[in-house]
Amino acid sequence: MKPDEIFTSYPSEWQYSETGPDGRNSSGFKPFDPPDFSKFPTSKFSDHPFFRRLLLSLRDLSHAASAATFIHEDIDLSKTYGRADLRRFMCYETTLVVSYARPFSEARRGLPPLSYKRMGISLPVSTQKLHDDLMLKRNKIFAHADPDGVPHSSLSAMKGRRSISGGEFSVLTPPRFIEGTLLDAPEFAQVDLLIRYLADVVYRLANEMHTHFPGEYQEFDLEGSD
Repeated sequence: MKPDEIFTSYPSEWQYSETGPDGRNSSGFKPFDPPDFSKFPTSKFSDHPFFRRLLLSLRDLSHAASAATFIHEDIDLSKTYGRADLRRFMCYETTLVVSYARPFSEARRGLPPLSYKRMGISLPVSTQKLHDDLMLKRNKIFAHADPDGVPHSSLSAMKGRRSISGGEFSVLTPPRFIEGTLLDAPEFAQVDLLIRYLADVVYRLANEMHTHFPGEYQEFDLEGSD
């Protein structure tokens, strides 16, 4: 996707123009407004299970970001590809969707799921719709095989009669599944930006919380620091 095509892929409500503390104007696109951690209650920063969830989410989001990079580098959605390439692209997309959705899913050992609300983020309508669509695809197609979510050709079978014994036989013709990515070019661009913004918030919130759990990390002094 060309740079000018990427910008036209974002919803209009993602566009922003603002003046920073230094008086400089900036503009661009963002899937949500960043949270203000100064408004969080103190108790939220000492939530150890959620802190651990944030740390694990960094891994998941890095995998999703890598998959988005591979898609950007390898796929030209305006071209026609063979089935082997289409399946490879689906592997990228599967990693993208499952890795993005994993932090928001229930986990064992008492870790709470990630949520935008819990991170102080209010999603615009278009971003909420994108998130819900990714979670739906994860649940119906990529992480589970919902028969209504995996399209394929009609089943058929070849019937015949054996020449020697005269007995009848029937052989199922395997269904032909639709291969290739389910997300289109604008959706890939949107998910890519969403992942990068989300990963940044997850790290910044974990950084705000880490001083409440000194046993979780090793400290080292920066030489020459003030």
